[in-house]
Amino acid sequence: MAITLHWVIAAAILLNLGIGLWMVWAIDSSELQAGAVSAFQLHKSIGLAVLVLSLIRLAWRLLYPPPPLPVGARGWERALAATTHWLFYGLMIGLPLSGWLYVSAQWRGAAPFNIPTLWFGLFEVPHLFGLSDSSPALRKQAAAISLNIHGAMALTLILLLVLHVGAALKHHFLQRDGVLVRMLPWLSAEASEVAATRRPTAGNLVAAITALLLAALLLVLGATTRLVSVELPEPGSLAAELRSLVEDSGVSARAWQVAADNSHIRFEGMHAGRAFSGHFTEWQAAIHIDAQKPEGSFIAAVVATTSATDGVPLHDRSLPQREWFDVANHPYATYYSTAIEPLGVNRYAVSGILTIKGHPVELAPLMLVIEDDELTLAGSVEVDRTVVDLGMESDPGGQYVSRAIKIDVTVRAAR
Repeated sequence: MAITLHWVIAAAILLNLGIGLWMVWAIDSSELQAGAVSAFQLHKSIGLAVLVLSLIRLAWRLLYPPPPLPVGARGWERALAATTHWLFYGLMIGLPLSGWLYVSAQWRGAAPFNIPTLWFGLFEVPHLFGLSDSSPALRKQAAAISLNIHGAMALTLILLLVLHVGAALKHHFLQRDGVLVRMLPWLSAEASEVAATRRPTAGNLVAAITALLLAALLLVLGATTRLVSVELPEPGSLAAELRSLVEDSGVSARAWQVAADNSHIRFEGMHAGRAFSGHFTEWQAAIHIDAQKPEGSFIAAVVATTSATDGVPLHDRSLPQREWFDVANHPYATYYSTAIEPLGVNRYAVSGILTIKGHPVELAPLMLVIEDDELTLAGSVEVDRTVVDLGMESDPGGQYVSRAIKIDVTVRAAR
């Protein structure tokens, strides 16, 4: 168990150090930004895994102390070895904790940076101490302090790794005392006979149980945290919202039935230099067209903002949050026509207003075509997300997410 945990944690730390150094360098590069954002999530996931495994490793160390150093080891060597190992434990636990504290502040540099932490895309990791909801001044200060500590610990860990590897090679090639072989049992049959000569004391037992309880708490915390998904509106709520919107217009008839399977509302944009494309899975529309009196016609739609998805866990987890669609306070976006103008036989230009988070935006006209008993409303429009207050804390200038978001609409209905 000790050997397995040692090498798994060592491999994870070395990998994470490399990822961390690369992503800090790449995050501000337009060509590498998308990879850096993905690397950031991987870095956080591996770090939290190291935290849990290190607590388990510490508990095992306290319960089953390692064999003593060779008899010929000098006093200073024994003291240095013990100090190095306990520093390792402190860094293996403190380094991911300081990183967790940093991302909990949701701040980078001089501005907020609201990005959820998704553990390997499976569940969202909560922020420590409610830092993400604190004042900007506190978030900024917490982020700066924790990031400095994180960087200092990472540098210390690299220096300690060099010392540790050098000492292991010295034992193996110069002193030939078998210390390294203890951690490489496949190199020697004698390694399987090496066993601990001490039993844990009562104090060690309490400390080991505490470490195991902390590891278990982190695992339970992750297992009970909501999965990466969105909560869709209750059945009937969309219809009720649409009915309210139509009633406000004074139109009571609904002559057209929307074919949901052949209709869509999609959105496109750029994130970290990489194109994304998503859609809304829950929406309803009401259509009333009077060919004799186009001015009496009406088109309305209600979209559940909780249903926005592009299949990327980071995006799907971010979109419902306060900075983006703020679904807790604005569960719906609405569209209603302001003018339906004839362009020819059974062809109309439909102008309308889209409202997101209480911000109305006048859209470019959509094309409406009626053929016999079938209707198609289609077109592409662009919305400036800064106008409707989407992502304005973390990215008001469009450094990560493009300001212009394209919306593609195709609604087919039958009479």
